[in-house]
Amino acid sequence: MPDTKFSFAALKEHLRKYFWVYLIGIAACLLGTNLLWTTTAPRPTNEQTVTVFLADVYTNPEPLSDVADAMLKATQPYDENLKLVEFSSLQYNENEYTSSMLLMTRLAVGEGDAFLASQSVMDALVQSQALEPLDAYVADGWLAEYDLEPYYATYTDEEEGISETFLAALKLDNYPILMEKGAFISEGGYLCVTSNGGNVDTTMKALEAMMAALTEEQNAQSETAK
Repeated sequence: MPDTKFSFAALKEHLRKYFWVYLIGIAACLLGTNLLWTTTAPRPTNEQTVTVFLADVYTNPEPLSDVADAMLKATQPYDENLKLVEFSSLQYNENEYTSSMLLMTRLAVGEGDAFLASQSVMDALVQSQALEPLDAYVADGWLAEYDLEPYYATYTDEEEGISETFLAALKLDNYPILMEKGAFISEGGYLCVTSNGGNVDTTMKALEAMMAALTEEQNAQSETAK
């Protein structure tokens, strides 16, 4: 009959033999708790959030977390209902049908207030009539201090035989800081705003803060390199 009496020596021997079992159990519990929290934690509504999609074959929003924090802090005095500013990756390959479906789904549910977009994404956004025309905003001086070249696009309705040219985006070629941070390929990239995000004016303010933060960081790197 086995000896079942408690002793510290027996406990020590037990832990020595089965420590890895307890370690795996603890890790599983922590992972499960984290998964449960992330899937059930309350999230701000679309109207309380400004989401900037990084849309290209490869993107990484993590290096822009500090920029998102700066955007939130700078925009909340303008919109007290704003709870979250975030960058999110939307991988898009024009040769894959699923990429187009994912983009259209995001737009249909009102996700994504602005895009840092590649040329192929811009073409898709223009033809889906998802963009907020920037003509009036730029004419009023929006982001004028950052010397961003305007990008005019033409939407064509083949059934109606109607074409419309409008200021669809601003080019990001002069902001290599995005590429240097490993977030987005700025060369050939565009900054644009969607019309169905639910809070266009707040998004415009947040993008002003985004450009200010990126410019400050890019200038600081330039000074360091001298």
